[in-house]
Amino acid sequence: MRQEWFENPNNVVFIDSEEFLDHFGSETGIPRLKQEVENFWLRPKREGMSVRGTRRTTLKLVIPDLYFGTAIDRGDNVWIYMGEQYPAYCLMMSPEWP
Repeated sequence: MRQEWFENPNNVVFIDSEEFLDHFGSETGIPRLKQEVENFWLRPKREGMSVRGTRRTTLKLVIPDLYFGTAIDRGDNVWIYMGEQYPAYCLMMSPEWP
């Protein structure tokens, strides 16, 4: 993963986590995706966390500011990264979330 790629707005989708996670979890074969994101948000790891789905899908949950050690736009949120061939999803979470 490259910081410059995350900083390019053409590579990022800013999305409401409440509306997105259940639907995207079903599409990727990760019905527990919302719970995985909540767990990661509560106990983040610098290197991120991989989540495997049943449809040969693996997502990486990452907090870019923590991963890269420097601040980027909205980099304090949880992002879903699936490789540079797909957009990264920056999860916009409500203040009371989770």
